Amino acid sequence: MQVHPPETPARYFKNIVDSVKTTLVGMKITWRYMLQKPITVQYPDERMPIPDRYRGIHYLEQEKCINCLACARACPIDCIEMEAVRHGKELEWISFTLDYQKCMFCELCVYPCPKDCIHMGTEYAFVTFDRSEFKHDLLSFKGMAREARIRMKEAEAKKAAKEAAKAAGGTAVADTDEEQEKDAE
Repeated sequence: MQVHPPETPARYFKNIVDSVKTTLVGMKITWRYMLQKPITVQYPDERMPIPDRYRGIHYLEQEKCINCLACARACPIDCIEMEAVRHGKELEWISFTLDYQKCMFCELCVYPCPKDCIHMGTEYAFVTFDRSEFKHDLLSFKGMAREARIRMKEAEAKKAAKEAAKAAGGTAVADTDEEQEKDAE
């Protein structure tokens, strides 16, 4: 059995002062955080601010795209698939899909685009229960744009009028058309 020295009044008060001091040091950190504004965000209702250069889900400015396939070639893991049919200068879109099961959000598809039409957005919540939904079509419309259809119809009408004039006028009109084309070159 150990024998403790008798407690002196000076030692007793020193223990009290030490315990109060250590408690105050511990509570200093607690009070500092209690007085700050909380940083907890209620996620579905509120969102944290996202930096400008954040690499989120892609978006496509379809009207600008010329189907050059530069973004698909630049993708290191081939997750971009584009399909469109050209009608002269106009495009008829069939698909522009991006497989997010493969995509590593490296942003290498954005920089080679000559028309600057594919971008990384700020959206990051791409939650689903089915993996097939990760293959995402970026097109805002399929087929041709309304303006493109109008331009194509006007070009066809102009071509038909030219052919009708050619058939009615004979070779004289054809010669002038050929001369105009040579002059344009």
